[in-house]
Amino acid sequence: MSCPRIGFLGPAPLTNGSTVAARFAAHLAGRADGTTACEMRGYDTHQEVIDAKARGEVDYGIIAVENTLDSFITESIREIERLFEQDLPTRPHLCWEELLPIRHLFIHQTGDLRQVTKIASHQSALRQCSRFLAAVRKAFPHIEIVQAKSTGAAVQDALANPGVAAIASEEAAAATAGKLVEVNLEAAGQNNDLEWDDAQWITDFRNGMTRFWVLGDAPMQQIHGRSFMTTVKDSAGQIVGTVDHSWQKTCVLLNLPNKRGTLHEALRVFDKHGTFLSIIHPYPRLMVSFEYLFFAEVEGHCDDPSIKAAVAELNRHHMNHNERERPCIVLGSYPNTILLNQHRAQRDAFRRESYPADMVWKD
Repeated sequence: MSCPRIGFLGPAPLTNGSTVAARFAAHLAGRADGTTACEMRGYDTHQEVIDAKARGEVDYGIIAVENTLDSFITESIREIERLFEQDLPTRPHLCWEELLPIRHLFIHQTGDLRQVTKIASHQSALRQCSRFLAAVRKAFPHIEIVQAKSTGAAVQDALANPGVAAIASEEAAAATAGKLVEVNLEAAGQNNDLEWDDAQWITDFRNGMTRFWVLGDAPMQQIHGRSFMTTVKDSAGQIVGTVDHSWQKTCVLLNLPNKRGTLHEALRVFDKHGTFLSIIHPYPRLMVSFEYLFFAEVEGHCDDPSIKAAVAELNRHHMNHNERERPCIVLGSYPNTILLNQHRAQRDAFRRESYPADMVWKD
């Protein structure tokens, strides 16, 4: 692939999607300025990114899928499910994952909250700053709070309109070259009864992370011989065993009949084959009220014998069916970023093997 096409939630460089796209481009190209070796395409919504990948318009599509302050991103999960509403010639697979720390800035042309008439941002960012926005509403009831297509679209609105303030990333603020500055919350608290106790932080909690999936043509390649052991402790802090973890994980879609015991049986099969299930998340079936699919993530690559055996057992009576009609659909394999992020030595080793040496990391 001479010039990979990467789709993301734009506009660049004003969104976290563009930040992740640049990081993934560095991984593909093997150098920190990987965007110069790729064709970068910004889209207005995550739905458009997924559709572009499904049509073959891009080689990779980057979507935000979950954050620790706001749970799963409904728009992304819904559109992944819709990939299975019809038989496609080819289907995208999850092939990579990235984590970004959540740090929002409140930015405006003058930085004076008294001049703000509207606050705009992506719906997830607004929810992540719900406590701060409640304080603003109380002190400034005339300010309108509106959803934008992306944090980047909110920044563009703030650049064009002196009454608009945006909630966006540090990278987005920097990209405005000083045209937008942080709102002076300390002054707003002193002069306008804004009840907010941290002038440097507007998100509901510190240490939040956003998880991004990358859609490609196939799961990431299997990494052999890369696992590590952690200890398991009981409630008293005593070591009671060890767990062997993989650098990779696999996401499956459990498309189970709405009958008693089907989810229990599926989980039993994974346990029987020795797989470690790290996340399971229900999502409503489209067009069927109060029935659910389950997104499950298990440690290991989809070609690992244990995962292949579990998937085969769950699908043993449905192998003649279309993939979308099977009980267990493999969505793809990608780096085990959440676990790697918790173990610095392993995370650093993974980064050395997967990214150029001169990458700059903001953890």
